Amino acid sequence: MAMRGEQDQEVRPIRDLLRRLIAAPTAWSFLWPIGLMIIGYVAYHRWGAEHLRTQFQGVQKDHIRIPTPHDYVRTDIVQDVYEDTALNELSVLDRHATAKIADAFATHPWVRKVDGVRKLPHGEIEVSLEYREPVAVFHVTSETRSVRDDLYFALDGEGILLPNEQLNLQDAPKFIHIEVPDEYPHGNVGTAFGERRVENAALLAKLLAPLSDKIKVAKITATGDPRKNIVPQLQITLGNDMTVEWGSPPGMEQPGERDALSKLTDLVNGQFQNGDDLRIAARRDL
Repeated sequence: MAMRGEQDQEVRPIRDLLRRLIAAPTAWSFLWPIGLMIIGYVAYHRWGAEHLRTQFQGVQKDHIRIPTPHDYVRTDIVQDVYEDTALNELSVLDRHATAKIADAFATHPWVRKVDGVRKLPHGEIEVSLEYREPVAVFHVTSETRSVRDDLYFALDGEGILLPNEQLNLQDAPKFIHIEVPDEYPHGNVGTAFGERRVENAALLAKLLAPLSDKIKVAKITATGDPRKNIVPQLQITLGNDMTVEWGSPPGMEQPGERDALSKLTDLVNGQFQNGDDLRIAARRDL
């Protein structure tokens, strides 16, 4: 009996060891996930959170894509908007991020319209927009006082003032000049000039500018008393110093006045003489 008891004691430690070995994998199956969670938590706060902040805390200037501007835009539009509207504080995860980015770019004086904003992978932002294009320069003149002869303000076809410091005197001859004596801009850059005769002349310049290779228009002036003329009447001076009366701005023709297309056709075909009035059909001797 004694010998059997001693044998049982010798076998029991082996049995206990086997039980521990069998039980060990089960215990580790609970410990490993917990350990991984702890490691992941620490790693996220040490490296991952900083990475996400870098990617998504604010819109990155270098991640913004816009259409290539025309030659007269001599500034970094993305940089301007980024600095003026604090886009770096806007998260791309913001549900209204695209609308806010569109509003930000719409404030730039060179931007006519923002068509849309798209979020792309890796925090990239694509902004689809249209630029304002200069079609004329307003030349400051006066009939009552002495003024500088080299003072010009760039305008687009809607009479919006464009950033003047980005154009120079070498650019001025490339554009149609608009002259209304004793007038000066009433608006700020990116807003309307503030004088309807000038804005209506800019509308005519927009119509004439694409045909500059066929019609050499040097200047547009407003004629008549603005207090009596509800619709400004415009006169064109050509490059050879010939003048013709254009009349009302395009789309504002008065009863009995020829439309803009008819007037434009006469100019393109050379069917006019110095002093002609394009508002009425010209009679030519056969």
